[in-house]
Amino acid sequence: MKILYVGPLMMINKLVPMSKRIFPNLEFDYITYERYTDAPDLLEHYDKKVDAVLFSGKSPYKICENQMNQSILMDYVPRHETTLYRVLLEITYLLKRDICRLSVDTYDKKMMQKLYKEIHVELREDSVFFAEQRYMDPNYKDYVVAFHRKNYYEHHVCCCITGLEEAYREMKSEGIPVVLAVPSEDVVVQSVRNLQIRYIAKKNSENQIVVVAIKLNVPSEYSLMKEDEYSYLSQRIKIMDRLYHFNHRIDGVLVEQSKSECMIFTTKKIIETETNQYKDFYLLDALREVSAVPVYIGIGYGKTANESKYNAYESMKKMERSRQNSVYIVFENGEVMGPLETGRGAKKQDSFDEKFYRAATETGLSVNTIYKIFGGIVKEEKADFTSRELAAICGVSVRTMDRIILKLCDAGYCEVISEKLMHKSGRPSRILRLHPLQIHNG
Repeated sequence: MKILYVGPLMMINKLVPMSKRIFPNLEFDYITYERYTDAPDLLEHYDKKVDAVLFSGKSPYKICENQMNQSILMDYVPRHETTLYRVLLEITYLLKRDICRLSVDTYDKKMMQKLYKEIHVELREDSVFFAEQRYMDPNYKDYVVAFHRKNYYEHHVCCCITGLEEAYREMKSEGIPVVLAVPSEDVVVQSVRNLQIRYIAKKNSENQIVVVAIKLNVPSEYSLMKEDEYSYLSQRIKIMDRLYHFNHRIDGVLVEQSKSECMIFTTKKIIETETNQYKDFYLLDALREVSAVPVYIGIGYGKTANESKYNAYESMKKMERSRQNSVYIVFENGEVMGPLETGRGAKKQDSFDEKFYRAATETGLSVNTIYKIFGGIVKEEKADFTSRELAAICGVSVRTMDRIILKLCDAGYCEVISEKLMHKSGRPSRILRLHPLQIHNG
Protein backbone atom coordinates (compact mmCIF):
# COMPACT_ATOMS: atom_id res chain seq x y z
CA MET A 1 0.00 0.00 0.00
CA LYS A 2 1.24 3.49 -0.88
CA ILE A 3 0.13 6.59 1.05
CA LEU A 4 0.64 10.20 -0.07
CA TYR A 5 1.07 12.82 2.65
CA VAL A 6 -0.08 16.36 1.86
CA GLY A 7 0.96 19.18 4.19
CA PRO A 8 3.37 22.04 4.95
CA LEU A 9 7.09 21.26 5.06
CA MET A 10 7.55 21.42 8.84
CA MET A 11 4.73 18.91 9.39
CA ILE A 12 5.82 16.62 6.56
CA ASN A 13 9.36 16.48 7.98
CA LYS A 14 7.90 14.91 11.11
CA LEU A 15 5.13 12.72 9.68
CA VAL A 16 6.99 10.95 6.86
CA PRO A 17 10.09 9.69 8.77
CA MET A 18 7.87 8.64 11.69
CA SER A 19 5.53 6.69 9.40
CA LYS A 20 8.37 4.96 7.56
CA ARG A 21 9.86 3.86 10.88
CA ILE A 22 6.60 2.50 12.34
CA PHE A 23 5.20 1.02 9.09
CA PRO A 24 8.17 -0.47 7.19
CA ASN A 25 5.81 -2.53 4.99
CA LEU A 26 4.09 0.56 3.58
CA GLU A 27 5.28 3.09 0.98
CA PHE A 28 5.05 6.83 1.64
CA ASP A 29 5.39 9.84 -0.62
CA TYR A 30 4.58 13.49 -0.02
CA ILE A 31 3.84 16.86 -1.53
CA THR A 32 4.23 20.13 0.36
CA TYR A 33 2.50 23.47 0.08
CA GLU A 34 3.02 27.05 1.27
CA ARG A 35 -0.71 27.70 1.60
CA TYR A 36 -3.21 24.91 2.25
CA THR A 37 -5.55 26.36 -0.40
CA ASP A 38 -3.00 25.18 -2.99
CA ALA A 39 -3.57 21.52 -2.06
CA PRO A 40 -6.24 20.71 -4.74
CA ASP A 41 -4.05 21.99 -7.59
CA LEU A 42 -1.00 20.13 -6.27
CA LEU A 43 -2.96 16.89 -6.11
CA GLU A 44 -4.37 17.37 -9.61
CA HIS A 45 -0.82 17.61 -11.00
CA TYR A 46 0.59 14.70 -8.96
CA ASP A 47 1.13 11.97 -11.58
CA LYS A 48 2.29 9.00 -9.46
CA LYS A 49 -0.02 6.17 -8.43
CA VAL A 50 -1.00 6.03 -4.74
CA ASP A 51 -3.66 4.10 -2.83
CA ALA A 52 -4.62 6.78 -0.32
CA VAL A 53 -4.01 10.43 0.59
CA LEU A 54 -3.44 11.55 4.17
CA PHE A 55 -3.60 15.29 4.88
CA SER A 56 -1.68 16.80 7.78
CA GLY A 57 -4.76 18.71 8.96
CA LYS A 58 -8.47 19.26 8.49
CA SER A 59 -8.26 22.52 6.48
CA PRO A 60 -6.61 21.12 3.29
CA TYR A 61 -8.74 17.97 3.58
CA LYS A 62 -11.99 19.95 3.60
CA ILE A 63 -10.89 22.07 0.63
CA CYS A 64 -9.98 18.97 -1.42
CA GLU A 65 -13.08 17.07 -0.33
CA ASN A 66 -15.22 19.90 -1.69
CA GLN A 67 -13.34 20.53 -4.93
CA MET A 68 -12.11 17.09 -6.06
CA ASN A 69 -13.67 13.84 -7.23
CA GLN A 70 -12.97 11.33 -4.44
CA SER A 71 -12.07 8.30 -6.51
CA ILE A 72 -9.22 7.67 -4.06
CA LEU A 73 -9.28 7.21 -0.29
CA MET A 74 -8.66 10.46 1.61
CA ASP A 75 -8.39 11.28 5.30
CA TYR A 76 -6.62 13.71 7.61
CA VAL A 77 -4.59 13.51 10.83
CA PRO A 78 -6.99 14.82 13.49
CA ARG A 79 -6.16 17.20 16.30
CA HIS A 80 -6.44 14.89 19.30
CA GLU A 81 -6.48 15.54 23.04
CA THR A 82 -3.04 13.94 23.41
CA THR A 83 -1.63 16.61 21.07
CA LEU A 84 -3.28 19.32 23.14
CA TYR A 85 -1.75 17.92 26.35
CA ARG A 86 1.70 18.19 24.76
CA VAL A 87 1.01 21.76 23.61
CA LEU A 88 -0.08 22.84 27.10
CA LEU A 89 3.05 21.28 28.61
CA GLU A 90 5.20 23.16 26.10
CA ILE A 91 3.50 26.45 26.97
CA THR A 92 3.88 25.86 30.71
CA TYR A 93 7.40 24.46 30.98
CA LEU A 94 9.24 25.75 27.91
CA LEU A 95 7.62 29.12 27.23
CA LYS A 96 6.80 29.73 30.92
CA ARG A 97 3.39 31.15 29.97
CA ASP A 98 0.00 31.01 31.68
CA ILE A 99 -2.31 28.39 30.12
CA CYS A 100 -5.30 30.29 31.54
CA ARG A 101 -4.70 33.18 29.05
CA LEU A 102 -4.67 31.70 25.54
CA SER A 103 -5.82 32.40 22.00
CA VAL A 104 -6.74 29.15 20.24
CA ASP A 105 -7.63 27.97 16.74
CA THR A 106 -8.25 24.44 15.39
CA TYR A 107 -9.43 23.13 18.77
CA ASP A 108 -12.99 23.76 19.90
CA LYS A 109 -14.15 25.06 23.24
CA LYS A 110 -15.77 21.78 24.29
CA MET A 111 -12.54 19.80 23.98
CA MET A 112 -10.57 22.44 25.91
CA GLN A 113 -13.16 22.52 28.68
CA LYS A 114 -13.01 18.74 29.05
CA LEU A 115 -9.21 18.73 29.17
CA TYR A 116 -8.98 21.61 31.67
CA LYS A 117 -11.52 19.87 33.89
CA GLU A 118 -9.37 16.73 33.90
CA ILE A 119 -6.29 18.65 35.05
CA HIS A 120 -8.33 20.67 37.58
CA VAL A 121 -7.70 24.07 35.96
CA GLU A 122 -10.47 26.65 35.57
CA LEU A 123 -11.17 27.66 31.97
CA ARG A 124 -12.47 31.23 32.06
CA GLU A 125 -14.33 32.51 29.00
CA ASP A 126 -12.92 36.00 29.42
CA SER A 127 -9.28 34.81 29.22
CA VAL A 128 -9.29 31.92 26.69
CA PHE A 129 -10.49 32.82 23.17
CA PHE A 130 -11.44 30.46 20.32
CA ALA A 131 -11.31 31.28 16.61
CA GLU A 132 -14.17 30.18 14.37
CA GLN A 133 -13.34 27.08 12.32
CA ARG A 134 -13.87 28.46 8.79
CA TYR A 135 -12.22 25.60 6.89
CA MET A 136 -13.91 26.45 3.57
CA ASP A 137 -12.90 30.13 3.71
CA PRO A 138 -9.99 30.69 1.27
CA ASN A 139 -8.80 33.48 3.59
CA TYR A 140 -8.96 31.31 6.71
CA LYS A 141 -5.23 31.67 7.43
CA ASP A 142 -5.43 35.47 7.31
CA TYR A 143 -8.45 35.38 9.61
CA VAL A 144 -6.61 33.16 12.11
CA VAL A 145 -3.51 35.38 12.19
CA ALA A 146 -5.64 38.52 12.65
CA PHE A 147 -7.60 36.83 15.44
CA HIS A 148 -4.48 35.85 17.39
CA ARG A 149 -2.72 39.16 16.70
CA LYS A 150 -5.66 41.16 18.08
CA ASN A 151 -5.91 39.04 21.25
CA TYR A 152 -2.19 39.26 21.93
CA TYR A 153 -1.58 42.95 21.19
CA GLU A 154 -4.65 43.96 23.19
CA HIS A 155 -3.14 42.05 26.14
CA HIS A 156 -6.03 39.62 26.46
CA VAL A 157 -3.70 36.60 26.16
CA CYS A 158 -0.05 35.72 26.70
CA CYS A 159 0.29 32.88 24.15
CA CYS A 160 -1.39 31.40 21.06
CA ILE A 161 -2.11 27.86 19.86
CA THR A 162 -2.53 27.19 16.13
CA GLY A 163 -2.89 24.16 13.90
CA LEU A 164 -1.88 26.05 10.75
CA GLU A 165 1.82 26.06 9.98
CA GLU A 166 1.45 29.10 7.70
CA ALA A 167 -0.12 31.06 10.57
CA TYR A 168 2.54 29.76 12.98
CA ARG A 169 5.41 31.02 10.76
CA GLU A 170 3.84 34.45 10.31
CA MET A 171 3.18 34.98 14.03
CA LYS A 172 6.60 33.61 14.96
CA SER A 173 8.25 36.16 12.66
CA GLU A 174 6.37 38.94 14.50
CA GLY A 175 7.59 37.71 17.88
CA ILE A 176 4.15 36.59 19.06
CA PRO A 177 4.44 33.65 21.51
CA VAL A 178 2.85 30.75 19.62
CA VAL A 179 2.90 26.94 19.65
CA LEU A 180 2.14 24.74 16.65
CA ALA A 181 -0.12 21.79 17.44
CA VAL A 182 1.90 18.98 15.86
CA PRO A 183 0.10 15.61 16.16
CA SER A 184 1.55 13.01 18.52
CA GLU A 185 2.91 9.68 17.31
CA ASP A 186 -0.12 7.74 18.59
CA VAL A 187 -2.49 9.94 16.58
CA VAL A 188 -0.46 9.49 13.39
CA VAL A 189 -0.29 5.71 13.87
CA GLN A 190 -4.05 5.45 14.31
CA SER A 191 -4.66 7.63 11.24
CA VAL A 192 -2.48 5.39 9.06
CA ARG A 193 -4.13 2.24 10.43
CA ASN A 194 -7.58 3.64 9.72
CA LEU A 195 -6.54 4.22 6.11
CA GLN A 196 -5.08 0.70 5.93
CA ILE A 197 -8.33 -0.85 7.08
CA ARG A 198 -10.42 1.24 4.69
CA TYR A 199 -8.09 0.40 1.81
CA ILE A 200 -8.16 -3.33 2.49
CA ALA A 201 -11.91 -3.28 3.07
CA LYS A 202 -12.33 -1.61 -0.32
CA LYS A 203 -10.35 -4.34 -2.04
CA ASN A 204 -11.90 -7.33 -0.33
CA SER A 205 -15.47 -8.49 -0.38
CA GLU A 206 -17.50 -8.58 2.83
CA ASN A 207 -17.97 -12.36 2.71
CA GLN A 208 -14.30 -13.18 2.40
CA ILE A 209 -13.28 -16.05 4.68
CA VAL A 210 -11.07 -15.09 7.61
CA VAL A 211 -9.30 -17.57 9.89
CA VAL A 212 -8.32 -16.85 13.48
CA ALA A 213 -5.56 -19.23 14.63
CA ILE A 214 -4.97 -19.71 18.37
CA LYS A 215 -2.06 -21.57 19.94
CA LEU A 216 -1.44 -22.32 23.62
CA ASN A 217 2.21 -22.21 24.63
CA VAL A 218 2.42 -25.72 26.16
CA PRO A 219 4.70 -25.84 29.23
CA SER A 220 8.18 -27.23 28.66
CA GLU A 221 9.27 -30.66 29.87
CA TYR A 222 10.45 -29.43 33.27
CA SER A 223 7.78 -26.81 33.87
CA LEU A 224 6.02 -26.80 37.24
CA MET A 225 2.64 -26.96 35.50
CA LYS A 226 3.75 -29.95 33.44
CA GLU A 227 4.18 -31.87 36.67
CA ASP A 228 0.51 -31.23 37.51
CA GLU A 229 -1.58 -32.32 34.54
CA TYR A 230 -4.78 -31.37 36.32
CA SER A 231 -3.71 -27.72 36.57
CA TYR A 232 -2.79 -27.59 32.89
CA LEU A 233 -6.04 -29.21 31.78
CA SER A 234 -8.00 -26.89 34.07
CA GLN A 235 -6.31 -23.89 32.43
CA ARG A 236 -7.08 -25.29 28.98
CA ILE A 237 -10.78 -25.76 29.85
CA LYS A 238 -11.05 -22.13 30.93
CA ILE A 239 -9.30 -20.94 27.77
CA MET A 240 -11.53 -23.08 25.52
CA ASP A 241 -14.62 -21.77 27.31
CA ARG A 242 -13.63 -18.21 26.37
CA LEU A 243 -12.83 -19.28 22.80
CA TYR A 244 -16.20 -20.99 22.33
CA HIS A 245 -17.93 -17.93 23.75
CA PHE A 246 -16.11 -15.69 21.24
CA ASN A 247 -16.85 -18.17 18.44
CA HIS A 248 -20.56 -18.08 19.30
CA ARG A 249 -20.59 -14.27 19.21
CA ILE A 250 -19.11 -14.14 15.71
CA ASP A 251 -21.18 -17.10 14.45
CA GLY A 252 -17.98 -18.89 13.46
CA VAL A 253 -16.84 -22.49 13.18
CA LEU A 254 -14.25 -23.57 15.77
CA VAL A 255 -11.99 -26.49 14.88
CA GLU A 256 -9.66 -28.01 17.49
CA GLN A 257 -6.50 -29.05 15.66
CA SER A 258 -4.76 -30.45 18.75
CA LYS A 259 -4.61 -29.96 22.52
CA SER A 260 -2.71 -26.72 21.99
CA GLU A 261 -4.04 -25.38 18.67
CA CYS A 262 -7.43 -24.45 17.26
CA MET A 263 -8.89 -22.31 14.46
CA ILE A 264 -12.00 -20.19 14.10
CA PHE A 265 -13.48 -19.73 10.62
CA THR A 266 -15.57 -16.59 10.10
CA THR A 267 -16.04 -13.78 7.56
CA LYS A 268 -14.34 -10.47 7.05
CA LYS A 269 -17.45 -8.42 7.75
CA ILE A 270 -18.27 -10.20 11.01
CA ILE A 271 -14.77 -10.17 12.55
CA GLU A 272 -14.16 -6.51 11.66
CA THR A 273 -17.56 -5.45 12.98
CA GLU A 274 -17.16 -7.43 16.20
CA THR A 275 -13.69 -5.97 16.89
CA ASN A 276 -14.56 -2.41 15.75
CA GLN A 277 -12.14 -2.62 12.82
CA TYR A 278 -9.54 -4.35 15.06
CA LYS A 279 -9.45 -1.38 17.44
CA ASP A 280 -10.79 -3.62 20.22
CA PHE A 281 -9.60 -7.20 19.84
CA TYR A 282 -10.94 -8.09 23.27
CA LEU A 283 -10.40 -11.86 22.88
CA LEU A 284 -6.75 -11.49 23.88
CA ASP A 285 -7.66 -9.74 27.14
CA ALA A 286 -10.40 -12.30 27.83
CA LEU A 287 -7.90 -15.15 27.50
CA ARG A 288 -5.28 -13.38 29.60
CA GLU A 289 -7.78 -13.04 32.46
CA VAL A 290 -8.11 -16.81 32.87
CA SER A 291 -4.77 -18.11 31.64
CA ALA A 292 -1.33 -18.48 33.14
CA VAL A 293 -0.25 -20.00 29.82
CA PRO A 294 0.84 -17.60 27.01
CA VAL A 295 -1.63 -17.61 24.09
CA TYR A 296 -0.64 -16.68 20.52
CA ILE A 297 -3.25 -15.39 18.05
CA GLY A 298 -2.88 -14.85 14.31
CA ILE A 299 -5.48 -13.78 11.73
CA GLY A 300 -5.38 -14.67 8.06
CA TYR A 301 -7.28 -13.38 5.01
CA GLY A 302 -7.38 -15.20 1.68
CA LYS A 303 -9.29 -15.88 -1.51
CA THR A 304 -9.92 -19.43 -0.31
CA ALA A 305 -10.31 -21.06 3.12
CA ASN A 306 -6.97 -22.81 2.65
CA GLU A 307 -5.18 -19.53 1.84
CA SER A 308 -6.77 -17.86 4.88
CA LYS A 309 -5.62 -20.74 7.06
CA TYR A 310 -2.06 -20.49 5.72
CA ASN A 311 -1.96 -16.71 6.32
CA ALA A 312 -3.34 -17.18 9.85
CA TYR A 313 -0.41 -19.49 10.65
CA GLU A 314 2.01 -17.03 9.07
CA SER A 315 0.69 -14.23 11.28
CA MET A 316 0.84 -16.50 14.35
CA LYS A 317 4.54 -17.14 13.64
CA LYS A 318 5.13 -13.39 13.80
CA MET A 319 3.24 -13.35 17.10
CA GLU A 320 5.45 -16.13 18.51
CA ARG A 321 8.61 -14.30 17.46
CA SER A 322 7.48 -11.03 19.05
CA ARG A 323 6.37 -12.80 22.27
CA GLN A 324 3.95 -9.96 23.01
CA ASN A 325 0.32 -9.82 24.03
CA SER A 326 -0.79 -8.56 20.64
CA VAL A 327 -2.25 -9.76 17.35
CA TYR A 328 -0.88 -9.90 13.79
CA ILE A 329 -2.91 -10.05 10.58
CA VAL A 330 -1.72 -11.28 7.16
CA PHE A 331 -3.96 -10.25 4.25
CA GLU A 332 -4.41 -12.13 0.96
CA ASN A 333 -1.95 -9.85 -0.86
CA GLY A 334 0.73 -10.63 1.75
CA GLU A 335 0.45 -7.29 3.55
CA VAL A 336 0.97 -7.48 7.29
CA MET A 337 -0.82 -5.41 9.93
CA GLY A 338 0.45 -5.47 13.48
CA PRO A 339 1.21 -5.74 16.20
CA LEU A 340 -2.32 -4.69 17.16
CA GLU A 341 -2.45 -3.89 20.87
CA THR A 342 -5.38 -4.50 23.19
CA GLY A 343 -6.74 -1.84 25.50
CA ARG A 344 -4.15 -2.79 28.08
CA GLY A 345 -1.29 -2.34 25.64
CA ALA A 346 1.25 -4.83 24.40
CA LYS A 347 3.17 -6.15 27.33
CA LYS A 348 5.71 -8.92 27.13
CA GLN A 349 4.18 -11.93 28.87
CA ASP A 350 6.25 -13.79 31.43
CA SER A 351 6.40 -17.56 31.23
CA PHE A 352 4.30 -19.51 33.72
CA ASP A 353 7.32 -20.49 35.87
CA GLU A 354 8.76 -16.95 35.86
CA LYS A 355 5.56 -15.68 37.48
CA PHE A 356 5.88 -18.16 40.33
CA TYR A 357 9.57 -17.36 40.81
CA ARG A 358 8.69 -13.67 40.97
CA ALA A 359 5.91 -14.36 43.50
CA ALA A 360 8.33 -16.45 45.56
CA THR A 361 10.87 -13.61 45.55
CA GLU A 362 8.25 -11.05 46.60
CA THR A 363 6.89 -13.18 49.45
CA GLY A 364 10.09 -14.87 50.65
CA LEU A 365 8.41 -18.28 50.24
CA SER A 366 9.59 -21.25 48.20
CA VAL A 367 8.39 -21.73 44.63
CA ASN A 368 6.87 -25.08 45.52
CA THR A 369 4.84 -23.51 48.35
CA ILE A 370 3.50 -20.84 45.98
CA TYR A 371 2.66 -23.52 43.42
CA LYS A 372 0.86 -25.72 45.97
CA ILE A 373 -1.34 -22.80 47.01
CA PHE A 374 -2.07 -21.87 43.38
CA GLY A 375 -2.78 -25.49 42.47
CA GLY A 376 -5.16 -25.74 45.42
CA ILE A 377 -7.09 -22.71 44.22
CA VAL A 378 -7.41 -24.19 40.72
CA LYS A 379 -8.64 -27.55 42.03
CA GLU A 380 -11.03 -26.09 44.59
CA GLU A 381 -12.30 -23.55 42.05
CA LYS A 382 -12.71 -20.84 44.67
CA ALA A 383 -10.63 -17.97 46.07
CA ASP A 384 -11.77 -17.79 49.72
CA PHE A 385 -10.30 -20.15 52.32
CA THR A 386 -9.68 -20.52 56.05
CA SER A 387 -6.18 -20.95 57.38
CA ARG A 388 -6.94 -24.58 58.21
CA GLU A 389 -8.11 -25.31 54.65
CA LEU A 390 -4.93 -23.84 53.20
CA ALA A 391 -2.83 -25.80 55.69
CA ALA A 392 -4.47 -29.03 54.48
CA ILE A 393 -3.80 -28.10 50.85
CA CYS A 394 -0.11 -27.39 51.51
CA GLY A 395 0.37 -30.30 53.93
CA VAL A 396 1.64 -28.10 56.79
CA SER A 397 0.46 -27.22 60.28
CA VAL A 398 -1.99 -24.37 60.88
CA ARG A 399 0.71 -22.43 62.73
CA THR A 400 3.10 -22.73 59.77
CA MET A 401 0.28 -21.76 57.41
CA ASP A 402 -0.39 -18.63 59.48
CA ARG A 403 3.21 -17.53 58.93
CA ILE A 404 2.84 -18.19 55.18
CA ILE A 405 -0.41 -16.19 55.09
CA LEU A 406 1.29 -13.24 56.78
CA LYS A 407 3.91 -13.14 53.99
CA LEU A 408 1.27 -13.50 51.27
CA CYS A 409 -0.72 -10.60 52.76
CA ASP A 410 2.36 -8.38 53.01
CA ALA A 411 3.09 -8.98 49.29
CA GLY A 412 -0.52 -8.35 48.21
CA TYR A 413 -1.35 -11.93 47.20
CA CYS A 414 -3.86 -12.44 50.03
CA GLU A 415 -6.21 -10.42 52.24
CA VAL A 416 -8.47 -11.05 55.24
CA ILE A 417 -12.05 -10.31 54.13
CA SER A 418 -14.04 -11.43 57.17
CA GLU A 419 -14.21 -13.73 60.20
CA LYS A 420 -16.55 -16.67 60.71
CA LEU A 421 -17.40 -18.79 63.77
CA MET A 422 -16.70 -22.34 62.60
CA HIS A 423 -17.77 -24.01 65.88
CA LYS A 424 -20.19 -23.20 68.70
CA SER A 425 -17.31 -22.19 70.94
CA GLY A 426 -13.84 -20.82 70.40
CA ARG A 427 -12.37 -17.96 68.41
CA PRO A 428 -13.74 -17.15 64.95
CA SER A 429 -11.63 -18.19 61.94
CA ARG A 430 -10.34 -15.67 59.44
CA ILE A 431 -11.72 -15.91 55.90
CA LEU A 432 -8.85 -15.30 53.50
CA ARG A 433 -9.15 -14.25 49.87
CA LEU A 434 -6.23 -15.12 47.63
CA HIS A 435 -5.52 -13.26 44.40
CA PRO A 436 -4.39 -15.83 41.83
CA LEU A 437 -4.61 -13.26 39.01
CA GLN A 438 -1.78 -11.42 40.76
CA ILE A 439 0.29 -14.51 39.94
CA HIS A 440 -1.31 -14.95 36.49
CA ASN A 441 -0.65 -11.48 35.17
CA GLY A 442 2.17 -10.27 37.33
